[in-house]
Amino acid sequence: MVLAILVIVNTTCGIIHNLHDGQVFSWKVLFKGLGKAFVYYASAVLTSIAFTMLPFINALITNTFQVELFANDTLQTLSAVAVVGVVIASVITQGKKALEGVIELSGVSVTNKEEITWEVRDPLTDEPMNKGE
Repeated sequence: MVLAILVIVNTTCGIIHNLHDGQVFSWKVLFKGLGKAFVYYASAVLTSIAFTMLPFINALITNTFQVELFANDTLQTLSAVAVVGVVIASVITQGKKALEGVIELSGVSVTNKEEITWEVRDPLTDEPMNKGE
């Protein structure tokens, strides 16, 4: 559910920002972005399923060949950690993209740095003042 909300936020911010910049709305671009999000989440789900199947595959190998490659408890723990890692990585990646979209939409720049100089300027005319004055 969280990932779906992040996709909606990211897509909405992108559409609003592009329209504000004067770009023409394109269904093709929208569906291309949604397709990328679908492929990303499908690969995350399939990776999680693959990690979940590790203990079952190990049990199959043990039953078939009477050779235990790894302890079942170890594989179950590794499987759970891997699935949680995939979920957290997906949320962080998409959350970062959604946050960048919101920041871009709000017009706030996080890269602007104030430059400090020793130059003295006249506050009325904004012209540099000489040291002798």
